[in-house]
Amino acid sequence: MPDLVDGLIITADDFPPAVSDADDVGIFNFSNTDYQPGPTEVGVVFTAPTSGRVRLTIGGGLRDSGTTDRVFLSPQLFEGTDATGVEVFAPSVTFRGFGSSAANREMQYSSRTSLVEGLTPGSTYYVRCMHTAVPPGSGTPDGQTDIGSREIVVVPVP
Repeated sequence: MPDLVDGLIITADDFPPAVSDADDVGIFNFSNTDYQPGPTEVGVVFTAPTSGRVRLTIGGGLRDSGTTDRVFLSPQLFEGTDATGVEVFAPSVTFRGFGSSAANREMQYSSRTSLVEGLTPGSTYYVRCMHTAVPPGSGTPDGQTDIGSREIVVVPVP
């Protein structure tokens, strides 16, 4: 991916606008162990800058009021304008997501920012928040996991 260097003229294509989406309508008592977008999808369409790099932040409020389940939020990225496009990366708490503490029963607000590289300059992408509940060991979630809010922000990086 080409970098922007001193002396170059910067155009709108080089640095498209930042975009964000948020939802503060709670998702309560869920127990899905696969990643789901939720009843209201929180996602944005963005254009990759000339550098092919963006700063991606996902955040939200998470809680398990039951036993020791954990709640995870993670982004999912597609090439195109919606979730029917080609998946660039799947939700993964390890690489770009975050999770709640199993020991804390209160609402925990957190975020995680990561650098996404290798995007095709000028191409359109769609990224959305995904969530899951993860029980300890091999059990099943107790259905007492909650999400108070979700947010996603994409900022082009020169």
